[in-house]
Amino acid sequence: MKMIIMMALLMTSIPASTLMLTGEVESSQTQQVTMPMVRSWRAEIADLVTEGSRVEVGDFIARIDGSDLDATIEAQKEALDVYQASSKRDMIQLRIDVNNAKLAYEKAKVDHKVASLKAGVPISFIGELEYKQRQLTLKQISKTLVDNEKKLASLKLREQEKRIEIELGLQQKKQQLAYWQERLEGLTITANQAGYVIHATQPMSGSKYQIGDQVRTGEVIVKVSKVTDMQVKTWVNAIDLPKVKKNQPVRVRFDALPSVELNGEIIAISAGGHDKKNWGSGLYYEITVDLENSDEVDLLPGMSALVYTEEAS
Repeated sequence: MKMIIMMALLMTSIPASTLMLTGEVESSQTQQVTMPMVRSWRAEIADLVTEGSRVEVGDFIARIDGSDLDATIEAQKEALDVYQASSKRDMIQLRIDVNNAKLAYEKAKVDHKVASLKAGVPISFIGELEYKQRQLTLKQISKTLVDNEKKLASLKLREQEKRIEIELGLQQKKQQLAYWQERLEGLTITANQAGYVIHATQPMSGSKYQIGDQVRTGEVIVKVSKVTDMQVKTWVNAIDLPKVKKNQPVRVRFDALPSVELNGEIIAISAGGHDKKNWGSGLYYEITVDLENSDEVDLLPGMSALVYTEEAS
């Protein structure tokens, strides 16, 4: 209601060619908190600090619902436990196989030594048939010795490769778990600077974000604004865009401070437009207005402002 009265008074005191834009006060040093990346590209605001609250660095600002991530993390933990258990079982079995192969190899060496001694007995002492039988036994045992040696070497190599495979797999699964845990931690948002909390405005409805709202990834949900280097963020319809330009002087009045008027200058105009369904059809472009002597006035983040200027020449 105050804003309506203020605009009515201004209409009677400024030229008809003046363009009037409504905006909001915020510091040029403002932390903008956007909806983090989530699987469904939308998520619910689970908790949110009250607008106007004073926060310090590290203070809680907002928490995004992470129910789907909780389920993912539990699944990752279970997968890690299963992998560790199966890996331990596989390594135990490989160790048993290596030990058995080592015993078989040691036995083959003893058998080969014995067979070599027997095969070395001259034919004149044992006869031709026994001599040939001992030579055949030595040949068979020599083959067994070679086979057992190869099998032992192969199992040792397999054990070494399996150990590396398990270590890499374990590292990968731990990294996956850490990734999702980090994603979950990222859903709890804290202040990067001291300042006052301002809830962002929903682009479609124009209402302030609150607990329970569904927000798309990348949209600003809350801001933390300092109380120095104040400026005004306002929007202009595409139809009126030719009437404004960068470095254009403006005058600014404030709903909460009706006796205050500050000079300002347009320092930025967004390159792209945005839908503002609650304001009407068409695209709207964000304008940033720098204020002169703003530190001499008791401006607070979130204050309503009215920016007006002559049409750009």
